[in-house]
Amino acid sequence: MKIKRFVITMLALAAGLSAAAQETEYVQLNWFAGVGGGVNLGWDGDKFVSRENSHMGLGYAADVYLGKWLNDIAGFRVGWQGLTVSDQYTDFGKKKLMYVHADALIRVHRSFIPYVHAGYMKIDNGTAAGGVGLMFPIYLGKVVRIVPDVRYAIFPNAAYAEGKRNPAGNVSATLGLAFNLGGKLKPRTVYVDRETIKYIDKPYAVHDTVTIIKPDVAQKTQEINDFLRNTTLFEFDSYEITEEAKFGLEQVVEWMKTYPKVTAKIDGHTDNIGTEAYNMELSNNRAKAIYDYLVEKGISPNRLSYEGHGFSQPVGDNNTWLGRHQNRRIEITFKYD
Repeated sequence: MKIKRFVITMLALAAGLSAAAQETEYVQLNWFAGVGGGVNLGWDGDKFVSRENSHMGLGYAADVYLGKWLNDIAGFRVGWQGLTVSDQYTDFGKKKLMYVHADALIRVHRSFIPYVHAGYMKIDNGTAAGGVGLMFPIYLGKVVRIVPDVRYAIFPNAAYAEGKRNPAGNVSATLGLAFNLGGKLKPRTVYVDRETIKYIDKPYAVHDTVTIIKPDVAQKTQEINDFLRNTTLFEFDSYEITEEAKFGLEQVVEWMKTYPKVTAKIDGHTDNIGTEAYNMELSNNRAKAIYDYLVEKGISPNRLSYEGHGFSQPVGDNNTWLGRHQNRRIEITFKYD
């Protein structure tokens, strides 16, 4: 029970420290090396056993390794793990245990790296071994990080208990330091909005240039309004959005989702055919129809506003067909705070 409590405590501590480091700048070069120390827990095929009662049991562990990240997600390392205990595994006698291993690393998150491993286990005799593990790197800057590491290994024909040969298992929990060594860099430039970077889980390598960009709201405003001016948004005397118009509005939706701090003002305008009151209501209803469509597609109402202006702000001559067509319009103006 003491061993079990120790393992649970180590895992909880590692998880807590890892969570506390989430806002630390992510850094990772290609090559890295590490060293660690901790405890080694033996397994007899049925249950954990105490050191005093064991052919397996509690001892001390030391680990050294060299590794490389191939990209932001996948990497590998090779290492030597020495596991010491006074009376380990009766098949081999009271000997120290050595494990030479190769690990395939998968970076799910900068502070959560599971891996699988395989290698050569030796006490007196040698045997193949393999298993799984989990690291919780805690970053202390661009070069050094603390690495809690829990590894489970299983290997055949090693344990012998009460006349029956069982698969043997070993759990090691170490705490160590890893050091970035550099390597051939493959730089890239990553352009992100200051707000959206909070929602991106994929880690960036230290050699990447992460450029925080401010969206060009003036260019986007012109681009969208050019499209709207050349699109039939509504049928005559209606504020139901046409399918043609929805295609263009999808661009607005995607762009505003990319930049969550962008807001939009929707203005509706008409020509001068009809009464002032009628055109004011029609322009307001059309602006609201665009507003409702964007909200329906997932844009927060807090980022949108709308207003109808009737025929009070013409851009063309209402005495001509072309001028009246230009005046029957929706304009969207973007702002970035």
